[in-house]
Amino acid sequence: MMLTSTQHEKRTIPLLPLRGVLVFPGMVLHLDVGRSKSVKALEQVMVGDQEILLTSQIDLSVDEPAKEDLYTVGTLAYVKQMIKMPNGTTRILVEGLKRATIETFTSELDYYEVDIQIRVDSQAGDEDPEEKTALMRSVLKQFEQYTKLSSKVSKDTLKSVQDIDEPGYFADLVASHLPLQIKRKQELLETFEEKARLEQLLDILENEREVLGLEKKIGQRVKKVNGEDPKRILFA
Repeated sequence: MMLTSTQHEKRTIPLLPLRGVLVFPGMVLHLDVGRSKSVKALEQVMVGDQEILLTSQIDLSVDEPAKEDLYTVGTLAYVKQMIKMPNGTTRILVEGLKRATIETFTSELDYYEVDIQIRVDSQAGDEDPEEKTALMRSVLKQFEQYTKLSSKVSKDTLKSVQDIDEPGYFADLVASHLPLQIKRKQELLETFEEKARLEQLLDILENEREVLGLEKKIGQRVKKVNGEDPKRILFA
């Protein structure tokens, strides 16, 4: 699903608040939905253009979030599929399209509705294309090293990242495969400049790789002390 838009495009669209998950543009994933207002929002979009705004909650414990309980930057998404599950929940398959900023929030309807401004990846005035290419190569190198230490990233994922040459999409795809807290992912989502996003991601990857390396060493030492074969242990 491709979306063509300008920096200043504005829309009124249903909102789906997310608890404990954040969707980047380019991501395709399943979400289980159970709250009444969320299900009604989905029913609304499925009879229209099947687009909805996905926004993460700041406080996961809130069942009926108000504007202040939500991050103001979310992801415009396309609902590719919607299935009613036997346990009463609704499962959807969504594809993230573009970043969007919430301008106004309405909860008077039987679903949440927001006025949004579509955001496109921007570039700093002094941005050097060659520097951006070098940043992408550095991020890819760090991600390759990270995948060697992590059991959660497949070879297919690494291959898909290696094939991307668009900086913004490249950064979002790498970020989506890192076990970061929602707050940290939100900071990346709110970074509209490609170069700045790549720089943030490079710092994150360096830290994550160092942590994984230390965890592996600690795990091997612990198992060795306990008389177990360290080669069989991936992490503590």
